[in-house]
This record gives sequence, C-alpha cells and structure tokens, in this order.
Amino acid sequence: MTTLTLQEAIFTISNLRRELSKEYEKFSTDYRVPVAVNNEKIDNSNRVKQVDESLEKIKSLKEDLVTLKTAIHLKNSTGTITIDGKDMTASSVLESLKIERDLVQNITNNIDFGYGRERIKTVSGVGIVEEGIINEEVVRGYLEKLEKDVQRKSILIDKFNSTETIEVTLNTL
Repeated sequence: MTTLTLQEAIFTISNLRRELSKEYEKFSTDYRVPVAVNNEKIDNSNRVKQVDESLEKIKSLKEDLVTLKTAIHLKNSTGTITIDGKDMTASSVLESLKIERDLVQNITNNIDFGYGRERIKTVSGVGIVEEGIINEEVVRGYLEKLEKDVQRKSILIDKFNSTETIEVTLNTL
C-alpha cells in the first residue's frame, strides 16, 4: 500500500501516461518488422518475449492508472473545501473552476479588440463604424470578479491537492 498526496498522484498519472505512450510507440517502431519476404517467413521468435513483456507492462500501467484515477475521484467526491463559509466537495469546486476558466477565456476573447478586430472601422457604403460590447463596463466588472474567483479557487484546489492523501496499491511503483 502506497500513500500519496493528490498532487503526487496526479504527477504519477502523468508519468504513467508517458510510460504507456512509450509502450504504444514500440508497436509502430520496434515491433513493426518484416514478417515475410518473397512469401518466406522471417524468424522473429527472439522478439516474442519483448512483445509479451510490453503487453504485460501495458496491462500493469492501465491498472495503475485506473486505480489512481478512481482513488482521486473518490477523494474529490468526499473531500470538502470551504469557500465563503460554504463547504463544497472538491469535485464541485473543480467543475465550477473548469466552467469559470472557460467563461473567462471565451468572454475575454470576444470583448477584446485588437489586430483584426478593430473597434473603429470604415465600412464601404456605410461610413465610419464603431463597435463595442453592450454594457461593456458591467461585463468587464463581471470578468474581473470571475478572474479573482478563479484564482482563489485554484489556490484552494492546490492546497487541497497538496494536503489530502490517498492509499493505493500499484503494480508499477
């Protein structure tokens, strides 16, 4: 049984995914070889053990990834974070954070003017046209508050991930 903080578990998942990718890659490089030339089979029996070992490693890595992701999900579903005096599950905070980051990015992209999206343009047959966002001050105020909330929630999630632990049994560690 191994005890990991959520932060360590997330890092371990990243490493396991990288190892899994390396094993996948072997099937398009190391194990993709001629098996016959002019209808005569080539003896690759010396490589069979390597392929079997790769398949076993893939199986172990997959099991470890499932174990870690399940343990993290369980901890996030049961662990709580207090925001503005209200207890929320880490999963709720993460989902809220994901949506809020997306909102900030998309609204910012649509209200910012710059190269290719000038505020004032000359339109043929119309004249000089100035574009803007309806109720822009309110929208920018909303964005500013949302960005602060995103920052605060990110810090709380980082703290949660660095202090909360899970216990798992892994094949590859």
